[in-house]
Amino acid sequence: MAEDTDLEELTESGIITAFTMGVRLRTRYKHLISRASVLRPNIRTTVWATDCPRVKDTASNFILGFWGADHVKNPRPYLEIVSEDPRAGADTLTPGRTCLANGLDENNGKANGYRFMSQYRATYLPPVRKRLYGQTGIDFSDAEIYAMQEMCGFEILVRGNSSWCDVFTRDEFLAFEYARDVLHYYRAGPGNKYAASMGWLWLNATKSLLLEGEEGGTLFFSLFVILFHVIKYIC
Repeated sequence: MAEDTDLEELTESGIITAFTMGVRLRTRYKHLISRASVLRPNIRTTVWATDCPRVKDTASNFILGFWGADHVKNPRPYLEIVSEDPRAGADTLTPGRTCLANGLDENNGKANGYRFMSQYRATYLPPVRKRLYGQTGIDFSDAEIYAMQEMCGFEILVRGNSSWCDVFTRDEFLAFEYARDVLHYYRAGPGNKYAASMGWLWLNATKSLLLEGEEGGTLFFSLFVILFHVIKYIC
């Protein structure tokens, strides 16, 4: 029951954060909304979001914050939901999930990121495990300790502070940082065979919009936000 309550609290915080971000951007860039209306008076701005419920809620509340309550009466933005189902084919919003080869290739795809990250993780966590075992009597796994380090950043983002940050030393967090670098390098960066192909989708779409100029649109918003690993199971 406590876990459900905590999750509900994090979800509410995310909704408030999305709305607040929309308000802040509206305060700073309100002139862009007016300019978009003048340049393309009959075209509604599109906000893209994945089909994960949390991301859709984030997008909806961002829209409410950025466009204000007026968009309910005179809907400017259009929320377009992009499926994360691999059967839908690769797209610019979720290339990592919709590129089948990236997921199926155990030797050159995203699996390498997790494999190499786990190998490096095993080099710095044994002393941490020993210390935590001495303090708690619990023999935590590498994955559990790694999740504790992740919670430091996640909770700071949502709550502004996190007791998990005090569990580890600065050097242990530096090692954690490098573990994340290894993960991203091989999961979706230069160490991934399919990174260039997946990145081409973004590059080609951006190039096409630049060539179209104002005819291609005036405002673009793309939301693909998963702040907590637990959200993956919700989505």
